[in-house]
Amino acid sequence: MARRCPECYAELPEDAVWVCPTCKYTLRTPAAAKAGIIFMVLGLALLGAFVFGPDQIGLRSGLVPTDLANVTIANFPLLVLGAFGIGAFLTAAAALKIRSEQARVSAA
Repeated sequence: MARRCPECYAELPEDAVWVCPTCKYTLRTPAAAKAGIIFMVLGLALLGAFVFGPDQIGLRSGLVPTDLANVTIANFPLLVLGAFGIGAFLTAAAALKIRSEQARVSAA
Protein backbone atom coordinates (compact mmCIF):
# COMPACT_ATOMS: atom_id res chain seq x y z
CA MET A 1 0.00 0.00 0.00
CA ALA A 2 1.38 3.39 -0.98
CA ARG A 3 1.88 6.04 1.67
CA ARG A 4 0.17 9.37 1.25
CA CYS A 5 1.00 12.83 2.56
CA PRO A 6 -1.46 13.85 5.30
CA GLU A 7 -1.50 17.43 3.99
CA CYS A 8 -1.92 17.14 0.21
CA TYR A 9 -2.69 13.39 -0.15
CA ALA A 10 -0.02 12.94 -2.80
CA GLU A 11 1.64 9.54 -3.00
CA LEU A 12 5.02 9.57 -1.29
CA PRO A 13 8.09 7.99 -2.85
CA GLU A 14 10.03 5.45 -0.81
CA ASP A 15 12.88 7.89 -0.07
CA ALA A 16 10.59 10.54 1.47
CA VAL A 17 11.35 10.33 5.17
CA TRP A 18 11.05 13.83 6.61
CA VAL A 19 9.43 16.05 3.96
CA CYS A 20 6.69 15.63 1.32
CA PRO A 21 8.23 16.42 -2.09
CA THR A 22 4.96 17.92 -3.37
CA CYS A 23 3.88 20.37 -0.65
CA LYS A 24 7.02 20.44 1.60
CA TYR A 25 4.96 19.25 4.61
CA THR A 26 7.11 17.93 7.48
CA LEU A 27 6.13 14.27 7.79
CA ARG A 28 8.00 13.42 10.97
CA THR A 29 9.59 15.33 13.80
CA PRO A 30 13.14 14.11 14.47
CA ALA A 31 13.85 12.58 17.87
CA ALA A 32 16.52 15.22 18.46
CA ALA A 33 13.85 17.92 18.33
CA LYS A 34 11.69 16.06 20.82
CA ALA A 35 14.66 15.60 23.17
CA GLY A 36 15.56 19.28 22.75
CA ILE A 37 12.06 20.34 23.74
CA ILE A 38 12.24 18.10 26.82
CA PHE A 39 15.55 19.70 27.82
CA MET A 40 14.10 23.17 27.34
CA VAL A 41 11.10 22.32 29.53
CA LEU A 42 13.52 20.94 32.12
CA GLY A 43 15.45 24.21 31.90
CA LEU A 44 12.22 26.12 32.47
CA ALA A 45 11.49 24.04 35.57
CA LEU A 46 15.04 24.61 36.81
CA LEU A 47 14.63 28.34 36.17
CA GLY A 48 11.52 28.30 38.34
CA ALA A 49 13.47 26.50 41.07
CA PHE A 50 16.25 29.07 40.71
CA VAL A 51 13.80 31.96 41.10
CA PHE A 52 12.25 30.22 44.12
CA GLY A 53 15.72 29.70 45.55
CA PRO A 54 18.02 26.69 45.20
CA ASP A 55 18.30 26.53 48.99
CA GLN A 56 14.53 26.14 49.31
CA ILE A 57 14.03 23.08 47.07
CA GLY A 58 15.18 20.56 49.67
CA LEU A 59 18.58 19.53 48.40
CA ARG A 60 19.99 19.61 51.92
CA SER A 61 17.21 17.44 53.39
CA GLY A 62 19.42 14.37 53.55
CA LEU A 63 18.30 12.59 50.38
CA VAL A 64 21.27 13.94 48.42
CA PRO A 65 24.83 13.76 49.81
CA THR A 66 25.85 17.06 51.38
CA ASP A 67 28.83 17.72 49.10
CA LEU A 68 26.74 17.09 45.98
CA ALA A 69 23.97 19.35 47.29
CA ASN A 70 26.44 22.17 48.00
CA VAL A 71 28.03 21.88 44.53
CA THR A 72 24.59 21.82 42.88
CA ILE A 73 23.43 24.91 44.76
CA ALA A 74 26.68 26.75 44.03
CA ASN A 75 26.49 25.96 40.29
CA PHE A 76 22.71 26.20 39.83
CA PRO A 77 22.87 29.02 37.23
CA LEU A 78 25.17 26.87 35.10
CA LEU A 79 22.74 23.97 35.43
CA VAL A 80 19.87 26.15 34.19
CA LEU A 81 21.88 27.56 31.28
CA GLY A 82 23.21 24.12 30.40
CA ALA A 83 19.72 22.62 30.17
CA PHE A 84 18.53 25.49 27.96
CA GLY A 85 21.71 25.30 25.85
CA ILE A 86 21.47 21.56 25.23
CA GLY A 87 17.79 21.92 24.37
CA ALA A 88 18.42 24.76 21.96
CA PHE A 89 21.30 22.89 20.30
CA LEU A 90 19.26 19.70 19.79
CA THR A 91 16.26 21.59 18.47
CA ALA A 92 18.43 23.61 16.07
CA ALA A 93 20.18 20.46 14.84
CA ALA A 94 16.83 18.82 14.09
CA ALA A 95 15.60 21.96 12.34
CA LEU A 96 18.72 22.00 10.16
CA LYS A 97 18.16 18.33 9.34
CA ILE A 98 14.63 19.05 8.14
CA ARG A 99 15.80 22.18 6.31
CA SER A 100 18.47 20.24 4.41
CA GLU A 101 15.91 17.60 3.47
CA GLN A 102 13.59 20.33 2.16
CA ALA A 103 16.44 21.79 0.12
CA ARG A 104 17.26 18.35 -1.28
CA VAL A 105 13.62 17.76 -2.24
CA SER A 106 13.37 21.21 -3.85
CA ALA A 107 16.53 20.61 -5.90
CA ALA A 108 15.27 17.28 -7.22
